[in-house]
Amino acid sequence: MFVQTKILTTNLCTPQSSSQYLAQVLVPETAISLIAEDFNNISLDAAKKVMIDSIEFGLYVHDDDNTEK
Repeated sequence: MFVQTKILTTNLCTPQSSSQYLAQVLVPETAISLIAEDFNNISLDAAKKVMIDSIEFGLYVHDDDNTEK
């Protein structure tokens, strides 16, 4: 089915490198678990929402353009 449509190619089916897996899976999952624990064991879905809601603040605080040199 997918072979004929050319949706699955060798490049799309290669496994992640260990650094990609670390950055894309382990770090976010660990962060969500730590947030849930910090907020007195809220659900993981609620912790994920906290993380997503804090993105704008984090980008502002850690923006290189906002720091004095």
